[in-house]
This record gives sequence, structure tokens and C-alpha cells, in this order.
Amino acid sequence: MATNWQIGDKIQNRWEIYKILGGPGQSGMGIVYVVYDHEWKEALAAKTFQDEVFAKNPQTADRFTQEALAWVNLDVHQNVTEARFVQTIEGKPFLFLEYVTGGDLGGWIGTPRLTEDLPQVLRFAIQFCDGMIHALSKGIKAHRDIKPQNCLITQDNTLKVTDFGLAKVFDDASVADWGSRETVEGETRGGGLFGRLFGRRQGSEAPAKPTPNVQGLNIGLSRTGTAAGTCTHMAPEQFDDAKHVNVRADIYSFGVMLFQMVTGQLPFMGRTWQEFERLHKTQRPPALSPQSSALSTIVETCLAKDPARRFTDFDVVRQRLAEIYRTLTGEPPPEPVVGAGLGAMQWSNKGASLDNLGRHHEEAIACYDRALEINPRVAEAWNNKGVALRKLGKPQEAIACYDRALEINPRDAGAWNNKGVALRDLGKPQEEIACYDRALEINPRYAGAWSNKGVALGKLGKPQEEIACYDRALEINPRDAGAWNNKGVALRKLGKPQEAIACYDRALEINPRDAGAWYNKGAALGNSGRHREALACFEEAQQLGFPQATQAIALCWKTLGQR
Repeated sequence: MATNWQIGDKIQNRWEIYKILGGPGQSGMGIVYVVYDHEWKEALAAKTFQDEVFAKNPQTADRFTQEALAWVNLDVHQNVTEARFVQTIEGKPFLFLEYVTGGDLGGWIGTPRLTEDLPQVLRFAIQFCDGMIHALSKGIKAHRDIKPQNCLITQDNTLKVTDFGLAKVFDDASVADWGSRETVEGETRGGGLFGRLFGRRQGSEAPAKPTPNVQGLNIGLSRTGTAAGTCTHMAPEQFDDAKHVNVRADIYSFGVMLFQMVTGQLPFMGRTWQEFERLHKTQRPPALSPQSSALSTIVETCLAKDPARRFTDFDVVRQRLAEIYRTLTGEPPPEPVVGAGLGAMQWSNKGASLDNLGRHHEEAIACYDRALEINPRVAEAWNNKGVALRKLGKPQEAIACYDRALEINPRDAGAWNNKGVALRDLGKPQEEIACYDRALEINPRYAGAWSNKGVALGKLGKPQEEIACYDRALEINPRDAGAWNNKGVALRKLGKPQEAIACYDRALEINPRDAGAWYNKGAALGNSGRHREALACFEEAQQLGFPQATQAIALCWKTLGQR
């Protein structure tokens, strides 16, 4: 059953591996292969468990297949990650899912994108309810592992629920197989297995906007006795018998997650499984701040210790959330996409996943064209087509697509941002900055637009204003690796290599595979006379495929040889 595939291999001469996430030596029990399907001409995520999981209990493979098939049978919904098919490969079951880029909700927790934006919290919460309502209507009894890492966020801020049924795989496993985990791994911050994958490159546009997102499998399952799940988010009754919990346990877990979105913290903070069990069973959650008081009743009802005192289902929760949204914003709450619109979005999503593999832009454009044949008023498809055309070196055609998107939705901040990037290609910095300003007028918390505006100001020779833009981006999203890298570039231009190096280190802490940040750190170290350290950075950049690294390595060796 052991599989030792590497990046670049083809599984069964069909699925070409682009990335490998998780696996031996990493936390969690899952492994995911991001692949290009040469038969279906699309990107997919192939998800399974590590070999040792199946080896310890051979029945786990059958249970995994059973739960994966239940997920496949959920059909298509905007707020549910789509499972395509299950296939056994070399004796191990794999679940193939739609692949899209981005992080999960964990990467938003504790940042101003949520703690200072209650309408965004409500939008995510409503979308989560829509996904659960759909899944439960299709026969899913309970999710049983609701947490931010199992809520995937797309580039256009659509939430999709993932990992249906995978907690159930372990319900019948013996305690002897897994033991009991005493120390709890934190769940409050960070993006789990997938949230740390993709950092922005200097001056890049917002990626194509998929409606789904990357599927995380680092589900952090802990187990003791008959309890299975993630103890930071589990309902009191789930600690006693996870196998027979129902939707009200999911509503409790949702209440924990809603509290996190509002406050940036868990309602209960423990260090061991037993401590979390005691807190969930006996302690009242802290009160929300006055600014978030509209949600207090919903959170308190979700987190009731007695399941009978919680909401009966997610339809009721959605209705309450929608009422608060309408009162707070004066606008109608978001409605789920249905009918032809959903079909068009699926084609747009497929194109976006191809785009983000980096070399299938023509195939992606064909997908966007299919979406626009179904519904020519899907702004996301026009925007995504523009992204692909720009990557093919066609900025004028890209701008025409962004303009079509903006005709449909003049308040599409992403399309304004992307139009600015295309104008950069044409050497029009003033028009470029005007587009970023329009994006930021619509969404002042758009970290990518702040970062891109910083790049434009840097090219205009305004480093102080440039750095101020990166600082705004990092206030909104402290885990924006691209903004840290860009700030380092600006500081180096100002003759502050030590401060620049600190910024590159922050970028690499978030995304260790950022070749540009390794190269830039090497350059800053070289400027400081630290040539051996610079050489090590350039070698990292070279291994990651940065084109200028080879020449920089040669110069380092020449300098070291002359000393």
C-alpha cells in the first residue's frame, strides 16, 4: 500500500503531481496530492490518509471509501467543496476533489478582516449555513468536525465547507490503535495544512477567483474512549459518544467558530483534551463585546450545554443571521447561487484551478468561455478570463475582460485591482493607482490592493508612501507573505538592509518556498557583507527555480574567493 510519489511523477500515467501536502514527518494524518488530470484536463486534489493510518487498521480504508462516496453524492453546491470520485490506487483509497487555491478560515481568525468587519463575519456564517443545509438535505447526518480549517475561503470570499464524514472514519477504530492524545495542538490561528501554501509575489494580481478552495486534510483528530473530533470545537455530548451525535452538535461547533470569527479567540482555552472536555461541559462562554452584541443571543444559543436548548437546525440559524445582516447593513442578505448560475460558476472554478497550476492558461480560458456561454453575466468568469489573458501576455485583452466584469458589477474590488495590475504591464502608473484606489474605496480592507498600490508607488520613487501601503496590508493580514517581501525590498532601497532582512524572514516564516524572498534576503545579506549567509539563501532560491539565483551564487563564490 505504500506510495512514494514525488512532484513531477504521473500517477497511473494520468495524474501529474504538482504539489504534495502533508505526509510523513508532518502533523496530521492526511496527505494530499495536487495533480493535473491529463484525461479530464483539469486540476484536482487527491486526498488520502498516510500509509500508517491504514496499516494500523485495515478496515479504515473501507470506512474512508464509504464516507468519501457519501460526500461525492452530495451533488454540486456553491458552499460545499465538490468531491468528484473515489478510486483505489495501489491498494489505497483516494478521494479526488475540485482543486482551488487560497487558504482556509483559520487564516482569517484574529485579523481585522473579521474582527473589524462584522458584515463579513455574517456573510461567512450565512454561507456556512447554506452549505450545511444542502449537505444535511442530501443525507449527511452530521459533519462532526466543524472548525475554521474545514471552511475554505475563495478569492472572492465565498466559504465552502469541506471534509464531510472524515471524522466518522475513526468512530469504530479501537483506542489501542490510536491511543489518547493528552496535549492539544492549537486551533486558533493559522491555516492548517493548506493555509500556508500560496504567498503573493511582488506586484501580482489577485489570483483567479474560484468559488471553492483548497481542501485541507490536517484535521487534527484526537481520540479518547468513544470521542472523536477536534476537542477545541466539540459539543459536550461529543466527548462522551461522537458516533451518535446529530446536527445540534454541529450547531455547537459552529457557535465556537462564530465566537472565533468575532473575537479572534476560542471561547474556551485549555491545554489538554481533559481540560477542554471540562470547559465545554461546565463553563459559560465569555460575553461578546458591545460592538458585536447583535450576535450574542445566537452564540449563546449555539453554545448551550443542553442540546435541546440549541437551535433545531441550520435553517433557523441562517434566518437569525440574515435578520441581523439586513439590520446592520441595510442590504438584503446573500442568497445561494442556483440553477444556470451555479453551472457557470463551476466552469469558472475549473478554469481558476487550471490557472493556478501555472501553465494551463489556454485550457482555463476555454473553461471561462463555457461559463460565459451558459451565463454571460457571471462577473467572476470575465474577471478570471482577464487574469488568464494577462498571464499569456495580453494585457489589453485582459483589461477588456475586467471592464466587462465591472459593467456587471461596478463594485467588484477584485476586478478593479486586477485592472490596475494589467495597466502596470502597459506602463500606466497613474491609471494603475487610480484602479487600486477604486478597489480600496469599495473595500478598505483589501490587503492585496494596498500591497499592489505600494508596488506602484515604489516604481514612482515614493518609498515612504510605498512602505505605508505595505503596513496597511499587513495590519489587515499579518500573514501576507508578499507584503512582507515587498516591504523588505523597499527598506533595502532606503539603505536599511537589517530591517529588510527581518521582513524577508517574516515572509519565509509564512511561506518557506517563496523563492523571491530567499533571493531578496540573499541580496540584503550580501549588501551587509555576510556573503556566506547570502550564498545559502541564493542556493535555496536556486532550488526553488528562481532564475537569477545561479548568477548570484557565482558572484558570491567569486567574492568569497577573493577574501
